[in-house]
Amino acid sequence: MHKVSAEPLKSTAVRTVLLLALLCTSPLFAEQISYDFFRDKPRSLAKDFYISRYLDQNISVRDARSLLADVKNMNWKLFYKFADKVDDSAFSRVAYCRKLPASQYEGKDNDCIKIGLTPYKATKIPPQQLIRIASQVAPQYPDDAALYWLIAKRDFNQSVRSGAKLFLRLLNQTGNSYRQKYLDHPLPPAFLNELATHRQFNIAIDKIVRNPQLTHLQRSILKLDSTRLKAQSNLLLGLNALNLGHREIAIWYFRLSRKKARFNYDRDKALFWEYLSNQDPALLRKLIKESKDINIYTLYAYEKLGLFPDNLLTTTHPQKARAPFDITDPFAWLKIKKHFKSLHFQSDEARRAAAMAINSRESEPHTAALLYRYRDNKHYYLFPWYDTISMLPKKRQALLLALARQESRFIPTEVSYSYALGLMQFMPFLARAIAKEKEIADFRYEMLFDPRIAYAFADSHLDYLEKFLKHPLLIAYAYNGGIGYTRRQIVQQEHCFGEGAYEPFMSMELLPNAQARRYGKKVLANYVVYARLLGLKQERLLTLLQKLKSKHHISCF
Repeated sequence: MHKVSAEPLKSTAVRTVLLLALLCTSPLFAEQISYDFFRDKPRSLAKDFYISRYLDQNISVRDARSLLADVKNMNWKLFYKFADKVDDSAFSRVAYCRKLPASQYEGKDNDCIKIGLTPYKATKIPPQQLIRIASQVAPQYPDDAALYWLIAKRDFNQSVRSGAKLFLRLLNQTGNSYRQKYLDHPLPPAFLNELATHRQFNIAIDKIVRNPQLTHLQRSILKLDSTRLKAQSNLLLGLNALNLGHREIAIWYFRLSRKKARFNYDRDKALFWEYLSNQDPALLRKLIKESKDINIYTLYAYEKLGLFPDNLLTTTHPQKARAPFDITDPFAWLKIKKHFKSLHFQSDEARRAAAMAINSRESEPHTAALLYRYRDNKHYYLFPWYDTISMLPKKRQALLLALARQESRFIPTEVSYSYALGLMQFMPFLARAIAKEKEIADFRYEMLFDPRIAYAFADSHLDYLEKFLKHPLLIAYAYNGGIGYTRRQIVQQEHCFGEGAYEPFMSMELLPNAQARRYGKKVLANYVVYARLLGLKQERLLTLLQKLKSKHHISCF
């Protein structure tokens, strides 16, 4: 059990002073990034982030072009920045066509329409105008023309007659509004069997089951032969069957989902839902015995059986204070990881010795990242830089640790595909807003690579989120997807979190946003573990789940 400090520091003013003190001792980074900065930097998301910033500067066309080959992940945000700098007609054309509003595609050339007019955009175009566009592009792009034509016709029967492949594009790519208005009808059994032979039907199952408005489609897939479908689709079919009151059918789908699952987490989920369906306590014991994971499903089983997982580690036992590298330099850590992967270890002892060579109190997370192997059946729940947060209330400590573990595994220089930064994965716009609120002069994004500053920013952001949300799961959703998303898509949705027979798990599983859905469950599990390690006996998973059944307990909207 990890030792924690006694008295939490509750004063926001004192915490702000500590934050300012940290910032005053943090090195300031240059406003401008030079071209030479990139010469020795490996292709990585961190390099992409700096390239994105470099493209915001007044740079030459030659320098912008020369960096194209250095990009690891060319997302659209980065693509548009290159389009503004490289003086290339192809880049400019793609950017122009993609940014056109739906109303302006008529009259454009076929290639521009192909590039920019997505099926979702097409649903915003008046039918007659869309039919004219379809007729124009048909000779060159017949498949897209057929889809545009179907979207314009808005006729379910014609959509079915178009064949499984085109129907699935229509169902999967047009958006919830179109699906609800024009596609929510019973599917003919023979056509349904044809749909089930296509891989894209797995996406369709997801769209259908997660939308409570698609009641006719949901009834159509109740007794579907799902033997060709993926584990996740079978799980969703089981949830659909439970919602329609068919428990035995649901159990059949859950068992098939577990059989097909490739990952332990998905097997745990399927077995857990089989337990919820029939309440057989033997399944809880089986879940604990067979699983190597620590997640909300196994934690539920542990608590129901009066146990707690014993396969977690809270420290790498560092003997030194300082790391042998700069933990605030993202490229230093990338080089260490690359070197470690290049080594061919003769034994587990040699591998462990190589990882422990960088071990220190500063670099515990890095050491754990090198040591971790799923097959070892050990999971790290570390307390890095704990002195930074030890003065906070223990619930806040547990929440910060839970978020940091999921966001970055405590790696202070982590950079995501969307350029979220650091230990707590702050998006640049949010970091700027907090810096402005705190009246921090000369704020630099690199400051977020200092774990103590990252904790302080996250602590400040949680103060804001907890004004509206009173449950760690809802706070996790908001931390990941934003407070507006959480209010509109979760709190204000009548079908989310209530007194249903399978709540709150049904709401947690059917949340449409895949990233927020998985993220929320992971953070909640982390929170329960850290709460236990910090001595918060009242913050049990079963108690927290019960609170989710009453919205006035979880939000103030």
